[in-house]
Amino acid sequence: MARKLILIAWLATMSLGMAAQLSVEQRINVIHQDYAERLNLMQNQPYDDDSDAVERLTVTYNRMYPGTGMARFTDTYYWSDDENEEYMLKPTLYYVTSSYTMNSGLYRFNREYLFDALTEEPMFIYVTTQVGDDGKRQEYRFYFDKGKLIRQIPEKIMPVNDDELNPEISVDKNGRAVVSSLLGEFKKIKSRFHDIIPTYAW
Repeated sequence: MARKLILIAWLATMSLGMAAQLSVEQRINVIHQDYAERLNLMQNQPYDDDSDAVERLTVTYNRMYPGTGMARFTDTYYWSDDENEEYMLKPTLYYVTSSYTMNSGLYRFNREYLFDALTEEPMFIYVTTQVGDDGKRQEYRFYFDKGKLIRQIPEKIMPVNDDELNPEISVDKNGRAVVSSLLGEFKKIKSRFHDIIPTYAW
């Protein structure tokens, strides 16, 4: 009897684990679909001339760093403008790219941030780093659900080697990304965007 109870408890635990895993897989599928859908959202352009693109903002600047040369920074924000009974224009941020190079282009850093296109909730961050054209490209992916990190790839972020760039991601002693740090990036980006692009009520 005791053996049968242990078996039932074990099966129940396995079922819960499989259900949770299925839920994570379902959420990641939703994120993949939204990531692909962002390209369709970007096509909402009334003019053929790319210089007249709407619902897109690019901020670029260069700085000369002592001893290391030119650094270039570019952030591009994509949003949709909602119109309803309360608002004439209500911007909703859904995607941001951030790239910068250091040492006159030798070091390259890129980030993509995916927000829920309706709620602006954090969904996904894709990070790449690279040293020069021939350097090894490092890639990191982080998937979120309701403010929780549900998957990171790679599962463990190891200390970087001499020929690699630090991804500038805070990690704990187990190689897991510090969630509050990643969510803080989303928050700063949203705040910066909404400081620039106003909301208009009727």
